[in-house]
Order: sequence, then C-alpha cells, then structure tokens
Amino acid sequence: MISCITYYAHRVGKYTQEHITTLGTIVLLLFMMCSVCLSGMHYYLQASFRMSLGFALSMGERLRPLGLVQVIQIQMTRFQANTSSGPKGPKAPQSLDPWKKILQSGQIPDANMIHAIRKQRQQAREQGDMIPIDDTVRLEEGKGRLVRDDDNDRSDDEEGSSRMDFAVNQQARDRQQRQEAFNAAQDDGTDNSDHEREWEKQQLQKARASTKAAGCEGEASQDGLPDPSTGGPFPASLDNCGLAGVGNGSSSTSVSQMEPTLWGQESLIPASSSALPRPANYQAEGIIKRLQDSRTSLEEVYRRHQKEADTVIDDLVTCKSTISRCSLEQHPLTSIFQFYQDIRGYVTDLRDCLNEKVPQIGGLEEQVYALYRQRAQKMVQRRRQDVRDQNDEFSPFAGKGALGDEYRTRRAAEREGRRTRRRREREKRGDSNHHDGMSTDDEESQSEIQLMQTELEHIAAEARKIFEDVEDDFSQLKRIMTRFEEWRGKDRPTYSDAYVSYNLPKIFAPYIRLQMLLWNPLMKDSESVEVERMKWFNLLLLYGTGDTTDDDPHSLREDPDRKLMSHLVEKVVLVKLKELVGCWWDPLSHTQTVRLVNLMRHYAEAYPSLSPSSKPLRELTHAIINKIRDAIDNDIFIPMFPKNVYDNKNSGVSLFFQRQFWVAWKLLSSTLMWHKVLSDSVIHDLAVRSLLNLYLLPALNLAAEINPTDALDKCRNVINALPRSWVKSEGTHVFLGRLEDFLIKLSEKLDPTTHSPALKEVCDLLKSIGATTQAEKIAYKYL
Repeated sequence: MISCITYYAHRVGKYTQEHITTLGTIVLLLFMMCSVCLSGMHYYLQASFRMSLGFALSMGERLRPLGLVQVIQIQMTRFQANTSSGPKGPKAPQSLDPWKKILQSGQIPDANMIHAIRKQRQQAREQGDMIPIDDTVRLEEGKGRLVRDDDNDRSDDEEGSSRMDFAVNQQARDRQQRQEAFNAAQDDGTDNSDHEREWEKQQLQKARASTKAAGCEGEASQDGLPDPSTGGPFPASLDNCGLAGVGNGSSSTSVSQMEPTLWGQESLIPASSSALPRPANYQAEGIIKRLQDSRTSLEEVYRRHQKEADTVIDDLVTCKSTISRCSLEQHPLTSIFQFYQDIRGYVTDLRDCLNEKVPQIGGLEEQVYALYRQRAQKMVQRRRQDVRDQNDEFSPFAGKGALGDEYRTRRAAEREGRRTRRRREREKRGDSNHHDGMSTDDEESQSEIQLMQTELEHIAAEARKIFEDVEDDFSQLKRIMTRFEEWRGKDRPTYSDAYVSYNLPKIFAPYIRLQMLLWNPLMKDSESVEVERMKWFNLLLLYGTGDTTDDDPHSLREDPDRKLMSHLVEKVVLVKLKELVGCWWDPLSHTQTVRLVNLMRHYAEAYPSLSPSSKPLRELTHAIINKIRDAIDNDIFIPMFPKNVYDNKNSGVSLFFQRQFWVAWKLLSSTLMWHKVLSDSVIHDLAVRSLLNLYLLPALNLAAEINPTDALDKCRNVINALPRSWVKSEGTHVFLGRLEDFLIKLSEKLDPTTHSPALKEVCDLLKSIGATTQAEKIAYKYL
C-alpha cells in the first residue's frame, strides 16, 4: 500500500517522499483501527486511534495542503461520540468537552483556563485513560508534577525526535531513500518556480481551510458523518467547508484519488455538490415553467445582444463615414499644410534677408542725407555771412578796419554777381512786383552741382548692388507681394489671425526706401515725380484686389488691407519728408515751402491714417516748427539806424533796410502758408508774436517816419499775406490788435489834402482786418 501511494505521489509530483511515507503510516494505522473495532476491542481501539491521531496532529503543518487533518479531527470527534454512547465506551474524562467547545468558539484562553486543562489532562494520564497526542506536555518519569511546554520544547529539526519510530533498524536507510526519491522527484517534476507558486497557493488555502475547520466539525456532528467501517460517503456539507477543495485543481484531484484507499468508496464528495440546486417540482408543469423561464431569459439576453449589435453596426457606419470624410479631406489638408510650411520657411528667409540688407539701405540713406545737409548748411552760412558783412559795411558804428578785409570784399563781389543774375532772370520773366530780398540766394556754381551729382550717382550704383546676391523671390517687390496675395486668397482667416496686414508696411518698406533713395521733391529743377506716379505705388495699389469679386462697401470695410497705401505713406513717405526737412528745406525759400505745404495737405486729405495721433506726422510737424523757429532766430535781421541815415533812398543803408524787411516779410508769408496744417496757436507764436510784432511792426513804424506811403505799401503786403479767415472775420482778430493800432497811427501822419487816396486805402485795410468802426471814424474825420 505504501508503495502504491508512493508511486501515485510521484506521478502527481506535488509532495515529498517524507509526506508520502507519513501518509502511508496514517492509512496503515487507520486500517488497524478498523480491524480492532470489528473484533470488539474497544479499549484498544480507542488507544490506537488516539495514538495515530496524535501522530497525525504532530505532522499537521506538513499535511495541511492535503486537507486530511480536518477530516481526521472530524472523524475523531464523531468516533468519540459513538464510543462514549455505547455500552462499552471507555471511561475517558468528559470534563474536557466544555473547554473544547470554548476553544472551538474562538475564545482566547487565559492563564487559569490553560492551567485547568493541563491539570485535567495530567489526571487522565495518571489514570491511564488518555494517550498524549503530542510531546508538548508529558509526565516526567518518577515525578508527579506537570511539565510545561518550555521544559519539554523540542526542535522540529531533530530527525526522528517528533515521530514514532516504526522501523528502528532501517531509519537511516529509509531517510536516505526518501532523500534520493525527493531529489529525483524534483528533477522530474516541474521547475522550482512552479513549486514556489504552488506552495504559495497551498499556504493561502491552508489558512482558509483552518478557519473553516471549527464550523465544519460542528456541521458534521449535526448532519451525522457515517462510520468509516460502513463505507458511506461524506455529505455535501463537507465539501462546502472547503475540505475537498483545498489547494488547486491538481491537489483536489489527488485527494479524490486517495480517498477510496481510506474509506473504500469511489469518491468522498458527490459530483453534484457544486451543481445547481435540484428543482422542487418534477412534474411536467414545473419542467415547462423552468423551460419557459429559461427561454425568457435567453430571449432577454438575445434582445440585449441584438441591441448591442445594432449599436456596433451604427458605430461601424459612423466610423466608415468618418474614414471616407477624412480621406476626402486628406489631400486638401496636406496641400494646405505644405503651403503653410512653405510660407513659414519663406517668411523666415525673408526676415533673415531683410535683417542683413536693411542696415545697408540705411547706410546709403545716411550718405544721401549727409550730402543734402552739407549743401544746405553751406547755403545758410553764406546767407548769414552776407547779412553780417552788409551790417558791418553800412552801420555807422562799424570800424574802418572791417572794410578792408580781403575775404569780405570777395564775398561782396560774389554776392552782387548773384543778385545781378537773378535780376536779369526776373526781367526776362517780366516780374515787376518783385522787391529786392524776396528772392532766395541759393545759387550754386556749376562745379559744386556736378560734384554733388557725381556723389549721388555713386550712391545709386551702390544701391543697385544690394540685392545682387539675392534670389528674385526676395529681391523683387512684385514676387514678395504675390506670395502674400496667395496666402490671402487661400485662407483669409489665418491671414488675418497672423496680423499680416499690420506687418506688410514693415516688409515692403525697405524696397520702397530703396526706390525713393534719391527722391527729393524740394530740390530746385528736380526730376522727382510724385509718389502716386512711382512704380512701387502703382504695384501695391492693386494688392489684394484679385480675390475681390464685388464692390460691396461692407466687404471693403472688412478688408484688412484697405489702409495698406495709407500706412505705407505714413511709415515711409512721411519719414522721408522729415529727413528732407531737416537736411534740405529752407524756410526762406518760397518755392520749397510751397511744395512742402502742398505735399502735406495732399497726404492729409488723401490718406485717412494721417491723423493728429500719427507718430510720423507729429515728428514731421515738430521738424517743420523747429526749422522755422531756427530761421526766425538766426536769419531775420532788420537794421534800426537813426532816421537821418535813411534820407537817401538809394543809399546802401536804405537798400539794406528794404532788403531785410522783405526777407522778414517772405518768412512771414512762408510761415502763414502752414495755416490749417499747423495749429493756430503755433501759427500765432511763430508768425504773429515772433515775426510780426517783434520785427515787422517796428520796421513799419520806422518806415512811416521816413516815408508814410512806403509804409502803407509794406502794410498792405503784410495784410495780404494773412490767412483769409483772419481778415474776413467780424471784428478785429485777436492776433491783429497791434496791426490795427499801427494803421490808426499811420492815418494820422498822412496829410488829407495830399494823401487822400492813401487815407482811403488805410480805411479799406482796417475794414479788411475787421476794424470797421475805426475805419468809419477815420473816413468821417479825414474824408
């Protein structure tokens, strides 16, 4: 029998040789116990059963995976109950049952309870009614005291000390054989990792089975376990306690195969123990009802599955439509993505190109401005030196040494030569209303003009070389404009989101500045054309019109590029004009002033972005004001000598006085041209307070003392230079109060008998500036 069990365990490969040997020993003892029961040796049967049970419990920790320890404990309880109820039952003490029930209920015993139990067991041993099942508590030989666990503790590692010795002479040989069989089983079995996992599962199931043992024992005593001698199977409640299901599938199978050897039956646990509960009604109606319920359940499951299938089909259709839509959108999206990648690379390269070329363009502009500034400073210094020379020449306070200066003599000769040439030109034109001093002395020698022209041509040649090493896509304004127009036509929203309209003036500005490098509308006999006729203006004027199919005013208002030309004029042309004002414009030049004023008025009316808040426009107006103020402070000088010095009209002093007066009048008229371009407060400060009141009115008073008729002619020219809104207003303008006082004083110096036309003209001048009441008084008094 042991050989058969060993062979079976080797086939299973789950337990060691030591386990198999112990199992066989237990089976042999049980077999002996059954034989003794049949022969009627009840007392010996009880002693043998307790001896085998004690040995089995000592090996309990090793046999827990097999689930046999619980079976043996239940059988022991059942056997004791049967033997104690019979007529031949042993006289075992019954006082241990209360303590056993307390322990099975899960209560933790205290020290008194443990001492009492040990005392009762000691008494049972002394009476011979109990065989100890372990060696934790034993009776010392020759002593009548209770030995505690600490005194009798033995190590489990000592071979043979915790087991009964059934083969004393062959113990060493059997141990060696078991070791060899164990090694062979390990070599033939699964690998160590499987054994470790199986061992972990067995330990977990062992812990679960131990918690159910107490409950199973109580249920077994109530349900009634059959006597092993009768060969009856275990009830289903034993399977519910987990005794047959301990471990994994292989371990339960091994237990089911080993149980026939123990009890002589095919199976201890019926196969139907884990099946569904049996029906209560075996009639046809019950079976039909069960079938109908099963059919209803299946139909419900079918409907649920059908609904899920419909949902899956709908999702499939949706996915297919999405795939088709994405397939259709793939090509345009791919082309758009490629376009954005190209435009990104193009803009990046364009930015790098402009970062390199813009400083070169700025350097060329500085060279042009330097030439202009050099020429303008030369003209201004020559004019101011001529005024100083004439003042030194005609002033009665000048020393005699100043007249003999060789350089002054040369400058005087050159000055008279230029005046003579200008007089001849006026005579050719037939200009009879000209006064000496109204013309601008800006004549240059031919060599100076040729030198400057050569320098400008050299700068123009350098400008043409700037984009020689650049591809056409980055050097030609038309190519650049086409790339951005393509972006605008393909995707207007992203074009607006990228703020391309705000950056286009900065992108186009370097190319426009390069084309306008030598543009100077203030230059005499200039070939510079108007901005609206330049090539870049006509090219960019049509920007963004290719994708516009209608002339709807609303769509035009929503066009982000509708102010492109206005921004270009603001950020390029006005900046260019500001530099020209600073380095070229002469406020004493009537021609230059007229051109500059006309340009300013044209740009302010034609381009809506040129508002008072425009920064370039403010900078330009500040440059104009500063230039006029500088001319007033440094170029205006009217000699105020004693009255007898001006007796001779043809003397140099009188001619010098007349010239300087008309120079101041010319600057006054040039300043008043900025009316409605500059603010009235600025005009009042420059024209009225600084020029009219400080220079012209004192000169008019001196002229009235010398020649009232000449003073009246000068006053008439001054009033004619005033803005029409000033002279036609009702009442005297607030700026012209001192001019009104001068006319009243002038009327008093005229003789009514000889200067009747002059008095009448004084009345007309007073009426023209709004002093109607004063004019009527003079007419009533003298006319």
